[in-house]
Amino acid sequence: MVTRHPAFDASWRLGLRWILIGAATVFGFWKTWQDVWFSAVEGTAIGYVFVVPFLCITAAIGISLRRNNELPIHDRQTDKIVGGIGLLVSLGIRMLLMPRYAENYQLMHLDVVAAWVFLFSAAVLVFGLRSVSRFWPVWLLGIGLFPLPYRTLGVLLGGNRFAFGLIMVVLASGAAAIAVNRSNRRAVAGFAASVLLGTIALHFTVQHFPTAPLFVVQLGPALGSAILVGIAFYVYTRRGGPMTPLDRPVRRPTTPTSGLTTVAVFAVALVMFIPPLPDQNLTPVSPGPPPSAAAGILVPSGWEQHAVTEYSWPRRYFGVTSELTRQTIRTTEPNPAWDTQNRNRTVQVDVLSVRRPSTLEVYPSQTMYELENARVSPKVAIDIGRGVVAEMYTIVDDDLLLTWSNLNFVWVRSPELTQRITLVSVDNHEPDAQFPEPAPSMATNGANTLAVLLRGQNAVSDTEPEYKDRDMLVTLAGEIVKEQQW
Repeated sequence: MVTRHPAFDASWRLGLRWILIGAATVFGFWKTWQDVWFSAVEGTAIGYVFVVPFLCITAAIGISLRRNNELPIHDRQTDKIVGGIGLLVSLGIRMLLMPRYAENYQLMHLDVVAAWVFLFSAAVLVFGLRSVSRFWPVWLLGIGLFPLPYRTLGVLLGGNRFAFGLIMVVLASGAAAIAVNRSNRRAVAGFAASVLLGTIALHFTVQHFPTAPLFVVQLGPALGSAILVGIAFYVYTRRGGPMTPLDRPVRRPTTPTSGLTTVAVFAVALVMFIPPLPDQNLTPVSPGPPPSAAAGILVPSGWEQHAVTEYSWPRRYFGVTSELTRQTIRTTEPNPAWDTQNRNRTVQVDVLSVRRPSTLEVYPSQTMYELENARVSPKVAIDIGRGVVAEMYTIVDDDLLLTWSNLNFVWVRSPELTQRITLVSVDNHEPDAQFPEPAPSMATNGANTLAVLLRGQNAVSDTEPEYKDRDMLVTLAGEIVKEQQW
């Protein structure tokens, strides 16, 4: 009869449980990980999600090496209650909240939040609440997985590559501090050293490798500094002794597990896997004309340009090379079909220029305006010629008692230039009519998000829209497409 070594038996049991949890999390949210990967390849800031789990593992190893022996746990009622509630919360986020915020899926990525809640809940069921709670700094560190706070903080810090990389440096430094935390002094020293080293490496990367993918800028300096600091503290602690890593005995899990727990975890993972990701109903991306020297668009005949306004704030949201131009145009002759009192109509043409169309998926067209207490209608797809497909919707402002009509289309003019053209009209046809101003709208989006959470999608939806200016905007959009130099 072959007798296994106790250390091997403990490692096997511990590893098998983590393989179970990891496999369930990967399987249940497989569509999420695919979407995150494709978005990262396209150059968005979401790629950091894949590294946060490794930072958490590093921090968890440091805590595990400092843990004392634990008494075995036999009463698992609390574990089942907490773990079961957590799995239900994860299901609620995935099945109920995500459809409500379908249009902001790329911005919020609530499924990543659901995955983290699922992972925590499965760990409670498999290892027990007492064992899991000993690693509370690691679970707190995992909040860095949440995309919306990460994007918001990145925008507040400037929205450039250095800002997103600096957030990762701080997050990785937090993991290093947790890993080396034998005392508060060591934790502070480890955090400070990692932040200093990571910031220097980040500045060097941004300055000398300006074309490096954002994924590399986010991860390289952060991971490199945290690993170097961890190795330095390890060597310092082991000075004068053996440097063999992981030479301490592996403790067996103190909580028993059952086949019913395994079935429950994978059953919930299967329910998570079945539904597709939300349909954002994004504006189709069409091929466009070659780029021109002008920042905006060529104004078609029958219209004249009255003002041009440049905005710099989109650089924080869409990248430092992005540009936003508002062209105020007005008809040269009244059209009775567009105004019964024969008044000239005014349209605002907002031209947003970015490098890649993927950034437009993160921030849909309605997020460019402050639309608090406004209701948005369903989108209508329209062919405006030359293979360009536009979408149209209306916005009702209940405070101003105005209705704006919005028609926008996206085209790619070169590998490094994608434009979203937005035509905005208002049902007040006077020359001094008020139009929505392009402005940073994180606070407004937050208020609308809370309204949707508390009152449902109908709180921000116009269920009985009237597309009053459809004929005018469709005609103008077709003339704009023809006017450009193809």
